[in-house]
Amino acid sequence: MELRKPAVVPRTLKREKAALIDFDEHLIIQGYHSKELSEDIFDSWLRTLAGKNKAVKNKFSSIRTFVKYLNNMGNPSFMPDVPKSKSDFIPYIFSDEELSLIMHYADNLPIQANKACSPFLELKIPMILRILHGCGTRIGETMALQRKDIDFKNGTIYLRETKNSKERRIPMHSTLLQILEKYCFAISIMMTPEAHLFPGRKPGHPYSSRWVAYWFTELLRLANVDQREKRLRERGASLHCLRHTFVLKSMQQLEAAGHPVNMNDLLLPTYLGHETLLDTDKYMRFSGAQIPESLEAFESFTAGLIPKVEVPYEDE
Repeated sequence: MELRKPAVVPRTLKREKAALIDFDEHLIIQGYHSKELSEDIFDSWLRTLAGKNKAVKNKFSSIRTFVKYLNNMGNPSFMPDVPKSKSDFIPYIFSDEELSLIMHYADNLPIQANKACSPFLELKIPMILRILHGCGTRIGETMALQRKDIDFKNGTIYLRETKNSKERRIPMHSTLLQILEKYCFAISIMMTPEAHLFPGRKPGHPYSSRWVAYWFTELLRLANVDQREKRLRERGASLHCLRHTFVLKSMQQLEAAGHPVNMNDLLLPTYLGHETLLDTDKYMRFSGAQIPESLEAFESFTAGLIPKVEVPYEDE
């Protein structure tokens, strides 16, 4: 990994290290000792991988870099293809009743006071969820916020650490702004511009996204939201589904206000920090039977933008 440090950003280095550790553990389990990696060993590893298609592809991309290194070092190894995948993911859309229950339990979080708990945890979790739900932000860019990123005068949030470096300034609803102002006073950061909006237990570091996900899972359990058994690779309600729910509700509000979304109006994709219309299209993968009026609205939005491809019938 030392050889990779000068060539990649820390996030990529961390991802590649995790992939190598995962692959190494598989080799140990299989009793594989050769320095020349075979196609069979990659096939057996692929069958063990679970989770998002993107995560699986990232792992294989990382291992391909390692295979190039092995080949250059004189250990001829099979170069695996990155698995082709077609996402059939349909996000969990929270109902108003479910969101109310989740926020109720967030506001009454069952936290036992101890040294291991992050300071102001009972305030941070409800505030984080309100921003995710009310602004449709990603969890990573939300946790990176600092006090200086909140403009209380103009009612905006400035997102700096974003996906694809798409920095943007987004508006907040006045009610969310009022709650956020009280929050900043409550944790004593209103007059400290450089302070993290959601400070972690370690000074100078933000609260961990993984801990937010942990508490959100606990809130789902308390609210009895999506507690069904899930199959391998199947996903259910998660923090990121709040962003999908935000997109759906934004579409509904625009339509209800007589403001149909069309090609000349890219407010929503710009707000979300998407690079293309196809990125926003991915956020509209919900059940048409559940919300047909919103599906029709989005079909109108993307009319003529996404070509239909006729696939010929193929005998097996």
